[in-house]
Amino acid sequence: MDDSHKILTYNRFIEDYNKDLMIFWVGFIVFSIGSAMTSTFSTGMIRLIQLFQGIGLLCIVYSTIRVIQFKVQNDFLKLMLVLYFCWSLFVVFNGFLYDYTFFKRVLFQGIFKYFLPIIILFPKNINFYKRTFDVIVILCVAYFVLNLVYLDIVLTHYDENVNQKFTFEGFTKDLGVPAGFVLFTFIYHSKYRNTLALLVVVFIILVATYKARRAVLALATVQLVIFAVIFYIKSSKKLLIILSGVVLLLLAIPLGKDLFMEHKDTFFDKVIERGAEDTRTGVELAFKRDFETVDWIVGRGINGKYWCPNVDLNDTTGYRVMIETEYLNIILKGGLIHLGLILIIILPAAFKALFYSRNLLSKAAGIWIVLWVLCLYPLNVFSFDMNYLLLWVCVSIGYSKDVRMMSDNTIKAAFSST
Repeated sequence: MDDSHKILTYNRFIEDYNKDLMIFWVGFIVFSIGSAMTSTFSTGMIRLIQLFQGIGLLCIVYSTIRVIQFKVQNDFLKLMLVLYFCWSLFVVFNGFLYDYTFFKRVLFQGIFKYFLPIIILFPKNINFYKRTFDVIVILCVAYFVLNLVYLDIVLTHYDENVNQKFTFEGFTKDLGVPAGFVLFTFIYHSKYRNTLALLVVVFIILVATYKARRAVLALATVQLVIFAVIFYIKSSKKLLIILSGVVLLLLAIPLGKDLFMEHKDTFFDKVIERGAEDTRTGVELAFKRDFETVDWIVGRGINGKYWCPNVDLNDTTGYRVMIETEYLNIILKGGLIHLGLILIIILPAAFKALFYSRNLLSKAAGIWIVLWVLCLYPLNVFSFDMNYLLLWVCVSIGYSKDVRMMSDNTIKAAFSST
């Protein structure tokens, strides 16, 4: 085979790969926006939403089959992925019910999240990571659009509208959280993208404060603090940043005090009230009482339940299929084996990305992995969404020495030229 034929073959492969990758991302965007819209409980639109989600899933499956390559250079990662996918198959078929209602529920909420690590098997070049950021930006735009359209629902307090109480959390989980990763890697992006991501995070903080959503507020605040630290480290005008921060703090203290005193009997008291409210101990104790040793080890399968009556509205069975504490949610379905396999794969990637890398992209990937682990208690982060997919993209970065050893200038140039 002569060189010209090799070049032609390679170019054809890249062209086909880029098309398939575009199909994958379009499908993922459509599915993610659909998932966010389901949290509005617009029951009249649910069939239309699920139609589009189904099309999105078909795009994802089709493109995945076409692009994956069963080649993993790291032997440890190769072994752990085999074990992980084998166990995931066990979890899915353990407790699977062959009826329409159950199948539809797990199709849109349950099955595919178990196989998101397959993104590690995608061929990756710098264009792949750039497209990942493109998708995050599109989801950020969708996040603002949906929040504006459904602003009355988003700002409704729990005690005023129970049915739609999770709309803001749904929008944030499915669309908004990955904006933090853009901020962590701000040196590679335009000021417009960074401004959009910053506005998303600030918006999350403001609404979470108003609605007294402690976990969401904590995550967004941590993201903002991490961004501020990275910005300070990367800035050449450190003294100016410090002085500006001091001035803003001095201005914010009296303004914040006046605002607090003026509104302390309205929405601020909800933050204080919920800050001391324990909403998890009861369900966690019920979970632990209902679990035996074998359940802790292997879980109860994809339809796993635990006895916890008088918690959910309109509960008729006393059993719950989920728990708000995410690491226990993973154990409920797949046991400590499933949780352990995830941690065994992702923690070495975080370590490599943080301490054996030369660029901000890798270090941000390590930070994102650590944040995901820390969120296993307060938030639901094991979902088929961009946040969880981004975790496995970050794991890919952590296990890729080629990416970790790139310089920031090389990545900047590649992002601007692709």
